[in-house]
Amino acid sequence: MIHRENRIIVSVKRILGGSAMLPALPFRLFHNTDEMELPLSLYSCGLHPQHAIHRPIGYPTFQCIFCFGGSGTFYFEREPELRIGRGNILILPSKLAHDYSPYGTEPWIVGYMGLEGALVESLISALQLPVLSTIVVNEHEMEQLELDLRQLWHRREYGDSDSHRFASTEIYRILAYIAAIIHKDKPQQHYRNNASVKELLRAAVRFMEQHYMENLSLANIANTVGYSQQHFQRKFKEAYGMNPSQYLQRLRLLKGAQLLETGPELSVGDVAAMVGMEFNYFVRLFKQEHGITPAKYRFNVRQISNEKPSI
Repeated sequence: MIHRENRIIVSVKRILGGSAMLPALPFRLFHNTDEMELPLSLYSCGLHPQHAIHRPIGYPTFQCIFCFGGSGTFYFEREPELRIGRGNILILPSKLAHDYSPYGTEPWIVGYMGLEGALVESLISALQLPVLSTIVVNEHEMEQLELDLRQLWHRREYGDSDSHRFASTEIYRILAYIAAIIHKDKPQQHYRNNASVKELLRAAVRFMEQHYMENLSLANIANTVGYSQQHFQRKFKEAYGMNPSQYLQRLRLLKGAQLLETGPELSVGDVAAMVGMEFNYFVRLFKQEHGITPAKYRFNVRQISNEKPSI
């Protein structure tokens, strides 16, 4: 799916210098209809010429704003005004009163993601992304972010049930990409102190807990917190005593055991698929972990339940 989007979306150059985008993407709200509430969700998205806006009570969610052309000014009640131009990113907290408007005569082209969920603020903090401060990126990085934003906006049109989980994963990746840009020229020990390493690892664990049923790779998980695979594996094992793949495997087996206990209508094959594992692999690892097959485990749980005296 990503490759198809990349073939469709190409960067083009403005006649008057700088680069321009393909057709504008109007404001779009994204409603998560899944029963499972994701820790990081897409609330809104768009990319278009921006006019003046007055927000006396702020925006309901965090916003990540990208300037793709022209420039504009943000005004706050208790903060100095901020002007952003092409190649600038600005992260705004939720519910902060502000106004903004174009500056000059050139159209102000703005892209944005509205971010909601329990993990938003802690992830922004863990990645050390500045809030209410201009982030500067180069032309190549801006083009990549344009591609990413367009993929997010178009994803809902596919109409599949995984669109919200895809958006959640993409938001992790985009924020980690921005963090890597900010800190690429800084010594790594200054970027991640002990406190931030712990928070990033907790964010990775939360990511696994929310996405264990998907086809996760070590690269997927490491990318969500901006680590290389090797560095992530080493830090994770130092903190948890096992590597990330072992942790994910044990998490899936735990979730599988819970489904066997609480879902009598589910076959063992159903359970394996629901925890993101191939059937034979699930059975083999489950037997290694519990000493019995999943079917025998379910039988024993039922027997124990039936033997409990009624009150």
